[in-house]
Amino acid sequence: MKNFKIWSLVALLALALVGCKDKSGADDDPTPTPTPTPSTDGLAKDIVNQWRIVSFDGENTEYFDIYIDFKEDGSFEMYQRLYTLNYELYTGTYSVSNDILTGSYADGENWKCAYKGAVSSDGSNLTLHSQEDVSLTSVYARTIIPEDVKAEATETRAASGERFL
Repeated sequence: MKNFKIWSLVALLALALVGCKDKSGADDDPTPTPTPTPSTDGLAKDIVNQWRIVSFDGENTEYFDIYIDFKEDGSFEMYQRLYTLNYELYTGTYSVSNDILTGSYADGENWKCAYKGAVSSDGSNLTLHSQEDVSLTSVYARTIIPEDVKAEATETRAASGERFL
């Protein structure tokens, strides 16, 4: 039963990672690279913080771990451990427009899809709904990224790395 849960979570993650496409239905049409646009209202202001994933589409995240630091200047650092023992570091830029979050990695590759986002009224949780045919929901808790995670992370620039966003 435990193996079934593990493989179900892996399959769900794989679906999330490959299933995004823009709403026009054009799979091959890349979304434009976002330009960082710091703002002083709504999600653009509230998202600036450090976050740790606590659930993915209603499931706990005991088999993977993700920290994201959304910075005020429109840049981000994402520390993720998906299929490896060590964290991998991905950097890039993000943009928020009408509570829709988009981004691109430092190597120029865009995120797999856009996300409708909201921060809880007390600022403790960030909820992201993927904007794709089958929307998946990720919930993050506000946190401080541990120094040991940062120290352990290896920066991954290759397009071959599996990326959560």
